[in-house]
Amino acid sequence: MIREIWQKYKKSEFTTVALLNTIGIVVRLVTALCSAKLLALFVGASGMAYMGNLRNMLASMEAFTSFGFANGIVQYVASHREDKALIERFINVLLRFMLGVLLVVSLLILLFRNELNHYLFEEAFSMPSLFICLGFAFPLQVLNGIWVAFLTGLSQFKKVIYLNVIGNISGLLITFYLVYNQGLNGALLAMVISPAVLFFISLYWVKNELKLQWQPFDFSLIKPLFSYAIMALFSAVVSPLCLLWVRKLLMKHTGVELAGLWEGIQRISSIYMLFITTLAFTYFLPKLAQVKDYTEKKAVIRLYFKGVLPLFAMGLLVVYFTRSWMIPLIFDHSFSPMVDLLHWQLVGDFIKGAGLIYGLLFYTERLVWPYLICETLFFSCFYGFTYFLIPYFNIEAATLGHTLAYIIYSCVLVVYFSWYFSRSESKNSLT
Repeated sequence: MIREIWQKYKKSEFTTVALLNTIGIVVRLVTALCSAKLLALFVGASGMAYMGNLRNMLASMEAFTSFGFANGIVQYVASHREDKALIERFINVLLRFMLGVLLVVSLLILLFRNELNHYLFEEAFSMPSLFICLGFAFPLQVLNGIWVAFLTGLSQFKKVIYLNVIGNISGLLITFYLVYNQGLNGALLAMVISPAVLFFISLYWVKNELKLQWQPFDFSLIKPLFSYAIMALFSAVVSPLCLLWVRKLLMKHTGVELAGLWEGIQRISSIYMLFITTLAFTYFLPKLAQVKDYTEKKAVIRLYFKGVLPLFAMGLLVVYFTRSWMIPLIFDHSFSPMVDLLHWQLVGDFIKGAGLIYGLLFYTERLVWPYLICETLFFSCFYGFTYFLIPYFNIEAATLGHTLAYIIYSCVLVVYFSWYFSRSESKNSLT
């Protein structure tokens, strides 16, 4: 019997994706450790704070330029997987629309490069050439995100994970070369160049799945994306901006060095959160999009809580108990105060991971207004708690505010979706 259970477990699609995802995260972890150590040695805490500003700006720009279409593309493609002709018409129309948008955005980046430089780096240093490079590389970064969304919707899980692995390795090599030769300027340049490299690989894989050819422009094909775009765009723009505002708040009240410590915490958080977020968006989002019955949706949610969340909790415990030697290993001894600051971030990230599956339901059920209300609640709580707690907890106010905001956010999600599923099942039983 045990052998039968093992064989069934071994052959399941979820197990295959989870194992590949774990391998991808291990590669990401190793490359991130090497990258963080390199940056700590050559850039320092203050340099990492400026890198955080650029990272958040790039995330907001990508979300704004792509209209947050990624999750909508996954939902649309997963729902129409059997109709390849429709998907091919859809991708061709979307590609023409995006090329027009990206041309305008690239020109704006080139025209306002000095203003962007001053906003991010203030009087610390000037690097307008960074934004000239960004004007040419940024469109490739956005298009790569769109290709990845198509591959995810087509359930090409392995290719998506392979792409992430290639991106991590190539990103480390580019970062090493540029940081070693140019220091902070090279680190900033690597952040701009690295994502664009993957465009050519993802394009090759998409062309193997679908035909990219010129077709009449039919806006009605991409019109459904805009309901998803409102949700994704709001979160993807406001989230980096909120982090940017919190970082500026810390820089003002605690100094650049301590703000750099908080940025180091965010880097560690982004590494281990990749395990659960990648698995959620690569595997669970298409699954929730494919199933229509609410009983099946609940089964997918149960799989998430039973198969993913316990492993994630174990990983967070490992991070907590190894933090005293892990942080100096990743960065250097100047970042050692992070040891006493990490616990609240871990608690908040576990609660965030637990509520992530409910966040996917906003997209699959196209619940625009509930999503906007819940996200506004979270970001307001995060910034508000940080603002009011800084006089009492100093830099720890940001991690404590993060946890308190996610406690409130997750409670709201559980209450809302319990009511939503109950109401939807009652409607279905009446019909």
